[in-house]
Amino acid sequence: MTPEIRRIIVAEAHRRRSGHCPLRLYSLGTGETFEINPTADGFVDITSGASASTVDGRIVVGGRQGAIDLQMTGDIAFDGYDHISDEAFTGRAGGGASVTIYDRDQRNYFQYAVVTEALRL
Repeated sequence: MTPEIRRIIVAEAHRRRSGHCPLRLYSLGTGETFEINPTADGFVDITSGASASTVDGRIVVGGRQGAIDLQMTGDIAFDGYDHISDEAFTGRAGGGASVTIYDRDQRNYFQYAVVTEALRL
């Protein structure tokens, strides 16, 4: 899956767990910073320009065919399926300051620190 789709999943997982849309994501693997702009019906990943909204529990990415299924499971876990890249994923988001997303085989992972309005750095 593409880096922008991973960021969209991370932002939405955090939003669902905490009730707050992130304003900034820090990739703990690459050291990159990504700005997120909350909107009335979702948010925009500023770096890629991709907009995301939730329709019937699915993440819909503007201008892309397909959607992303995302289910929150247990206290911190989530799983889903990206119909855009045809990939399954899992992850952990407890509503705190980080979100981790794993690929289908849980061999590769991507970890992000999350900043919301209440937790500006």
